[in-house]
Formats: sequence, C-alpha cells, structure tokens
Amino acid sequence: MDYQLNHFGLLCQDQQKSLKVYRDQLGNQVTARWYNRGLLDIAFLGAGCDVTVELVGPPHLDYELAHIARRGYSINHMSFLVDDADAAFEELKAQGVEVAWEPIQVMTMRQCGFRDPDGLLFEVYSNLDPEMPLAGPDLDTPPGPADLRVHHISILTPDLRRSLRFYAQVLGLKLVYEYLKDDGGFVFLADAFFDPGRHNFMLEIIGPPHLEPREVELLEKHGACYDHLCYAADDVRGAWQAALDRGAENMADPVKDYGIWIAWVKDADGSDVEIMDPIPDQIIEEALRTGKPFDGMTM
Repeated sequence: MDYQLNHFGLLCQDQQKSLKVYRDQLGNQVTARWYNRGLLDIAFLGAGCDVTVELVGPPHLDYELAHIARRGYSINHMSFLVDDADAAFEELKAQGVEVAWEPIQVMTMRQCGFRDPDGLLFEVYSNLDPEMPLAGPDLDTPPGPADLRVHHISILTPDLRRSLRFYAQVLGLKLVYEYLKDDGGFVFLADAFFDPGRHNFMLEIIGPPHLEPREVELLEKHGACYDHLCYAADDVRGAWQAALDRGAENMADPVKDYGIWIAWVKDADGSDVEIMDPIPDQIIEEALRTGKPFDGMTM
C-alpha cells in the first residue's frame, strides 16, 4: 500500500480567529469547508502545496476532547491518502499497529484511525468520489499572499530512531535529510509521491539528545507530540515581516541556524509556526532516487 501525506488536523478554539491567522496572515487559500451551525465547522486551507491544513472547530468528538484536555488546542493528527482504506486497515492491523477506530464512511470518504508507537494519532482514508476531492484540490480559490508555502509538519518524540523506523518501515516514507548526533537531532521524510511543483510536503521527526530549549520544555510538559507546522519562504526575513504586518503574533525574530534562516510566529491558539528556508528540491529528489539521505552535518 502506498501512503501519501494529504492533510493534518488542527483543533481550534475559535474557527474565525484561526482563519484570520492561516488565511489572512499566512496566506493560505480556503479549498473546502464543511459547516453545521454549532456542531461542525471544518475548513481546509493550502498554500503552494497540495497538502492542506484542516482547521477543526469547535471540536466535539471524544478523541478530540481528550486531545484538548492533554495537549490543548493544537495539531492532533495527520492524514494519509490511500487507494483503499479498508485494505490499508487490514494491512496495518496485521502489522500490529494500534487501532484508534475501524473503517467508517464520512460523506464521500472512507477512513480509519491508528496511533504510532508514541501514541500519536494518524488517519488513513480513501476518497470514494474522485470528482469531489475533500482535501488537496487544485488550490484554485482566490490567491492570498504568495510569499509562504506549506513545507512540513513536525513530530517531537523521546525516541527518534523508533519513530523513524515506524514511518519508514510501516508507512513507507523515505528518509531524505538527516541531522543526527548521538541518535538525536532531526530527520525529514517524504512519501513516494514527492513532486517539487505540487506535492512538496514532508514529515520532520525531532528527538533527544541535543534538543533546543523550547523542545526540551515541550517534551517535558507533553511527552511525544505534534510539535509545529512549518512554512517555507524564499525570503524568510521578508515573509516573516510581512506576516507581522498582516497581524501575525511574533514568537522569535529571524536567526540563521543549521545554515538556514528560521523565524517563528504564533497562531490563534498559541501554537508555534515556523518559517524557514526551504530544503532544496534537488536534495530531496536525489535522496529519493539514490535511497541515500542528505547529511546536514556536512553542511
């Protein structure tokens, strides 16, 4: 089974405030929205990539409320698109992956849920109506500011090697970039569908030792968690300043670290949002072609 990164869910306290951040300040385009007054408000947004941000508010399902009680309003899952969700369910269950929920049908989507070795939730789904995509459409809605694109989602784990083995061996993601020392540091993984022009989203896994202070604090407070969302920009300092000018809350001024520019802002619920120089597409394509990840320690 091929697993394609498709979207990730962010639980929101106030949908309108979150839309103001992700649409108006960070430049995402709304690509789909489901609304049922007082019960359901889900918006999919994208920026420069077919992988989308799913804003969920107000959360009401038991696992969403449990996540809020444990971690607050933040990223609670990522979702993989497959050809057949029922077949994927049987495949993952046979490998001993913890089941969160069995296959169900939601509108035109067939979906099931699992948890990784750290207990982090991920969803597997297939679209029963290819003519009606639920997420990752052509992003043909009116464009917002074009200085940012969705780049990666980050997992923070106490055991980087264990998490890497799971996503590589069970879900088939490919290790394309590593910055490792004493079995800690960070890695980037891409799925087999990576395409520089469209499907250029990745998963980052971060683990000790040698964590940054904010990562140490998060791990001590929450344990393993979805840490942050990252946008890439050709001009990090300019894009960060433009986001602030549009009303974004600053978290950290731009600095050069690991040989790249990085800056941070906050979303409406206080979650961290990173802005960074993109990893060059040719590095990722070469790693996928050769099966040998780029070693960031050599930069």
